[in-house]
Amino acid sequence: MSDFDCVHLPIAALRPTEEILPSRVREVMAMILEENAWTQPICIERTAHALLDGHHRLAAAIALRLAKVPVYIFDYADVELLSWRSHILPTRGEVIARARSGQLYPYKTTRHVFPPRSTCNVPLGELRMPIEPRRAFIA
Repeated sequence: MSDFDCVHLPIAALRPTEEILPSRVREVMAMILEENAWTQPICIERTAHALLDGHHRLAAAIALRLAKVPVYIFDYADVELLSWRSHILPTRGEVIARARSGQLYPYKTTRHVFPPRSTCNVPLGELRMPIEPRRAFIA
């Protein structure tokens, strides 16, 4: 167990920072559906809800029409920021700015290293949009 527990947030509250690959989203969707559970929370930054890890999982959640997703919320100071691309050296400020502006980095630009976290296994039913009850027709 760690100090970082999984919480559920509405999808609309999360702000991507990188582009995605549609083929990878399909793979992630298949894994989620096979498990019928969410096992890998998305990692976000506390103040702007900027995605630090989990862009393909977020896209899969949107495609699956989930209302919320499990997330870990971090203070950015507790996370190491690296880059997968030698010619792009992002800063924490730039990552937050891209989350707020919608100007996304290319796929697989930032690499974040996180402190240890607790595990999660949330049934998909807990994350789906509630079904509106049928209203009785009154004549």
